[in-house]
Amino acid sequence: MGQHSVPGPELTVDRLHIAPAQLPLAGSAQQLRAFASSTIPVHPDGPLYDEVAQALALGAAARVEQGQAWNSLTIDDATPYSARVFLAQQGVNSTDDWTSTVGDALNPDGGDIDLVLGFRAEMMRSGEVVTTGLWRDEMHRWLAGDDQTPDAHDTVDRIISTVDEIDGWIADVGLLEPGIKVRDIFGYRISWAVTVARWGAYSGYGDYAAVRQTLLAARDVATRYFIGWNEFAASVIVGSALNDDDPRAGFDGALPHVASLLTALDSPWRNLEFPTGTDFDF
Repeated sequence: MGQHSVPGPELTVDRLHIAPAQLPLAGSAQQLRAFASSTIPVHPDGPLYDEVAQALALGAAARVEQGQAWNSLTIDDATPYSARVFLAQQGVNSTDDWTSTVGDALNPDGGDIDLVLGFRAEMMRSGEVVTTGLWRDEMHRWLAGDDQTPDAHDTVDRIISTVDEIDGWIADVGLLEPGIKVRDIFGYRISWAVTVARWGAYSGYGDYAAVRQTLLAARDVATRYFIGWNEFAASVIVGSALNDDDPRAGFDGALPHVASLLTALDSPWRNLEFPTGTDFDF
């Protein structure tokens, strides 16, 4: 496949949108200040307040971790060749592979982890208090009724035990208001989709139109699953923990960047409303 030109950040700027007033810190976020340790790089010519900026902000945690501007498609110290090498390590070797990888990331059926978390979320929708014990018992009852294997039961036990630990870590740092539980790790996958979009642009697997469409698709999906940056951030950090061989290391590794984005004065998560279906309608 021939290489496409890398879309510059200036191509996505929409100067028509007015900057909203800085959003106040939620009460729970006050605790997070102690864990914030990252700077928030920003590209002066990148989008700041439009729908593309909101989409790029969904992938800001990874960019802050790398010390790169959250609102830019460029990748410092990378070339189209090194971008293709990176994507090849993810199983992406063509435009079709890139499109498929983005689609998989934005698929709400994320496998065992989302199944187990989604089961708890459904239980909580009834308004009952869902303890870890009740959650575990109901899941095993459901698995038994579906004639699942002992391995399936073991997998559920392992995920529930890990999530129970993570719930405690989230409470300790004040990431969510008391009593609020993470419903899924879809935020983690949406963030990954934004990262893949950037690498697609830089590798040449995605032209400007395709990259922009991918970013807005990620934004549209986020509007259906989350109500605010805190909930989205919790999903990102739980996904980081559950996808690490050492969940505590994954949690601790993501925490400074997530905490910074939720508390820093110059953070897009403080200066942009979380995307909703009515944003930017005139």
